Amino acid sequence: MSPGDVLSWIAVDWGTSNLRVWAMGEDARILAAVESPLGMNAIAGDPKLSFETVLIGLINDWLDGSASPVSVVICGMAGAKQGWIEAPYCDVPCKPGDLAKGAVKPDVRDPRISVSILPGLCQRGDADVMRGEETQLVGFMAQNPDFAGWVCLPGTHSKWAHVSDGRITAFRTYMSGEVFALLSQNSILRHSISDDWDDGVFANAVRTALAQPGGFLHNLFTVRAGALVAQGGALVPPGASVLSGTVIGSEIADVLGLLEAGEDIALIGAGKLASLYQAALAVHNHSATPQDGTAITLAGLARAYKVVAGG
Repeated sequence: MSPGDVLSWIAVDWGTSNLRVWAMGEDARILAAVESPLGMNAIAGDPKLSFETVLIGLINDWLDGSASPVSVVICGMAGAKQGWIEAPYCDVPCKPGDLAKGAVKPDVRDPRISVSILPGLCQRGDADVMRGEETQLVGFMAQNPDFAGWVCLPGTHSKWAHVSDGRITAFRTYMSGEVFALLSQNSILRHSISDDWDDGVFANAVRTALAQPGGFLHNLFTVRAGALVAQGGALVPPGASVLSGTVIGSEIADVLGLLEAGEDIALIGAGKLASLYQAALAVHNHSATPQDGTAITLAGLARAYKVVAGG
C-alpha cells in the first residue's frame, strides 16, 4: 500500500490451488493485492502450515498501525471440511444476504484481524454443491439487479446458476473441463488430438450436440474414426475442435432446455475457455459477453463485508 492509504478491510478468495488477497479502502477501492500458490490443498498437506499463518504472512505489512481489528472476509475453500473451519452450506433458494449471514468466525491468535468465512451453496433435490462461485454470483447480482436467467461460470467443473427475483434459485454443475481433459489425455481419442483448431468444426459439433442429444457417446468416437476412414487428400476435422464442441455443446444443450421465455444467459470468466463458451452460445443465437471474474468476486465480497460488518 502507498503511504497515506487507509485500510478498511481485507478481501480473500481462497481456492483449492491458489490464494488471492486484496487490501480494500473506502468505496471498495483496491489499495494492494497479492497472490500465493498456498491454496487449501497445499495447507492441508503440510502440517507446518496453517491458514492463519499463511494469511498473516501475506498481509502483515498491511496491518501495521491498525487501531482496531481489521475485518477479513473470505470466500472459497477456507470454509470446506478440509479448510480453516467448516462454513456449512446455505440451501437454495437463497438471497445474497443469506450467504453473508451464514459466515463463520474462526478463532484467531493475531488480535489485529477479525475473520469471517462465507458459506457455499447446496442443492438437495438435484444434489449439487458449490463453494466460491456463489460469491461471484452475489457480485453479479449486485451489478445486474434485474437479471433473470442462467449465469455460466466455466471451469474444470462448470457451474450454471439460475437467478431470478434477487435470489439464486437453483444451479447445476457440469464436469465438462475434467471430461475433456480425461478424454483428450487418457483415452483412445488422445491419438486424434493436436493443436489444430477450426472454429467452423467446433460450431458444427455444438449444433450436433443439441440436434442429437442422445448421440453424445457416439459423437465422441467420431473424433477417432474420422481420421481412420479419411481417404487420400480428404480434410480431417481437428479432433480438439470436435471434442470440445461435443462436450461444451452437450452442456449448453441441457441448459437451453431449462431456459424459460424471456430469460437471459450471462457469462462470467476470461481467457480461451470463456471465449469458447461465448462462441458456443452464439451458435444458438445467445449473446453473452464474458464478464471479469475478479471484479465480480470483489463485488460479491464487498457486499458480504457490508453485512458482516453490520453496514
